[in-house]
Amino acid sequence: MILLFHYLSVLNIFDAFITYFGLENSFIQEMNPVMNQIYETHPILFLFTKLAFSVCLYLFILFKRVPTSTAIKGLTVFASSFYTLVFFLHCYWLVDLL
Repeated sequence: MILLFHYLSVLNIFDAFITYFGLENSFIQEMNPVMNQIYETHPILFLFTKLAFSVCLYLFILFKRVPTSTAIKGLTVFASSFYTLVFFLHCYWLVDLL
């Protein structure tokens, strides 16, 4: 589980900056309505929000409080898988546009 928390944190950090770059240059649109509203409020708030998620995951690791329940494991595996697809989709769009 700790490895998955690290993975999600790092993936989220990369995705935050790739998405920010794509949004700032009008290459992509944010499909998550909540994150889109945050981005429209202020782009730096968008980055802060995305990075805060990674900080929270690292705090679980730092304080040795990574949950180990079956439900959390399943949710973490699902989130990692789904987020990996979203990340590669964003990368594909940006490489294709550049």
